[in-house]
Amino acid sequence: MTITLSFMLQKGGVGKTTTTGILAYLLNRRGKNVLVVDMDSQGNVSTLLLQRSVYTFSNETILEAVEDQNPRPYIVVNSDGIHVLPADDLLAIYGRRIYELQREENRPGVPLLYLKQTLDVVRDEYDYILIDCPPSLNEQTLSALAASDHVITVLQAEVYAYQALTRFFETLFYVKKNVNPALVMTGIAVGLTDRYTLQDSILEECLEAYGSLVFDTVLRRLARISEFATLGITDSRKDQKAALTQYENLLYEILERIESNFRDDSIYLRALENRLYYIEEKLLQEDLPEVKRARFESLREETIQYINVAKEWV
Repeated sequence: MTITLSFMLQKGGVGKTTTTGILAYLLNRRGKNVLVVDMDSQGNVSTLLLQRSVYTFSNETILEAVEDQNPRPYIVVNSDGIHVLPADDLLAIYGRRIYELQREENRPGVPLLYLKQTLDVVRDEYDYILIDCPPSLNEQTLSALAASDHVITVLQAEVYAYQALTRFFETLFYVKKNVNPALVMTGIAVGLTDRYTLQDSILEECLEAYGSLVFDTVLRRLARISEFATLGITDSRKDQKAALTQYENLLYEILERIESNFRDDSIYLRALENRLYYIEEKLLQEDLPEVKRARFESLREETIQYINVAKEWV
């Protein structure tokens, strides 16, 4: 059965693309049929795996595949045999385009499911489909989550990325509740750029807050990993093999969790309770304008309803 994984956090520079590309390479090396879907208009995972300029994919990308509801003409195979549905700058209009397809071409169904419907055409041809998401909570990301079985969060151990986690888990809750009930948050992969005390403290805080959800493997940004962007992913040299070892360890953990049906749905409840705490703090402000107070009171009632739903999942 095909397993679809999205790699996501709404913060750039955390290592999502590198992780997606390297794990695709390692799965392919294990003899698995792998399709990588680039849902980021920067097209970085396309460039990483295909070693081509993003401009060479013009009019032959995942956007056109969704328009046609047929990915086959747009799949590019790299020298290792990894299949890629590439992206280019035009993918930035994806959110607008899917609603145009619904409105102007009377395409049935929910627009956020158009990506899933497109991938379903070829899903049975692959063991794994890996989706590289953009660093934002837009329709590209929501569509990727709607098409996925599992989500891997790639977190750089720095303040802004860590602060984005709670908001991301809220988004996962809404997708799981409204679009994709089977979606599983499989784990948090933490990356360190250097051995700074601040990064170590963020890692410790993440472990304390999310416990078993955090993978044991910590990804360290090595010089050899950076070389892959220009040279392509390879293990032809000893130092390159060593650099890939940490990703092999991460892949082992991911596959083990999928096999064991690991899940921790308590993250949604905690994220929503954090949201409720913020709302109630705002409502305690005596000088809060009435128009704002009305909005926050409405949001509080909605959040309480969501919390009751999340409690049923725990």
